[in-house]
Amino acid sequence: MVFWPLIVAIGILVGVAIRLYVTRQLGVRAVWRVALNIAGVATFVLTPLAWALQSWLTDEPGAAPLQPALIAIYVFVASLTTTALRHAFRLRPKRRVASAPPAPPPAEDVPEPPRLLQRLTPEQHAPIVRMQVRDHYVDVVTEAGTHSLLMRFADAISEVGETDGLRVHRSHWVAGTAVRSVRRDKGRLRLVTQDGADVPVSKTYQDEVTERWGEAAE
Repeated sequence: MVFWPLIVAIGILVGVAIRLYVTRQLGVRAVWRVALNIAGVATFVLTPLAWALQSWLTDEPGAAPLQPALIAIYVFVASLTTTALRHAFRLRPKRRVASAPPAPPPAEDVPEPPRLLQRLTPEQHAPIVRMQVRDHYVDVVTEAGTHSLLMRFADAISEVGETDGLRVHRSHWVAGTAVRSVRRDKGRLRLVTQDGADVPVSKTYQDEVTERWGEAAE
């Protein structure tokens, strides 16, 4: 009851002090070198203490059951085992608490669809080809078909947003990528769009159309 608690307590204190000295003062980092240094110094320090303690506790001085050589072996093996266990537990992967998956990275900025398309149903959302006035309605022609909206033509043009295009007539607007050819009919410019429409160009917009899509052959 006296011997083993004292030996364990002294062993822990001496072991911690030796480990700090070996790793910090001597700068030893390799595991096997640290273990051997600690075991060697611990054996040198603890063997005489253990021998003296057990001799003091026995009834007959000099009749201690464990000889110094055997004590030295015990201390050396115990020290190596302790260091090996410490290293093994330090390498053991820590359990991670389940957590919610990380939020996906923000997507790259995607331009919002033109406000004009937001007036249509989602399945009608497609690149705008052209627009034309019909009575009080504006026919919006997209790659998904033709859709009529009750609104002013000027408001419709303002709602195409950053869509590249040009007003070519008081009743017509065409997208820049929708024009397939430019032709003349009796001296008047006309645009042929990708949906096959023949769009008239008024004199007011002829210069802009010619600059944008070129002059038509007579």
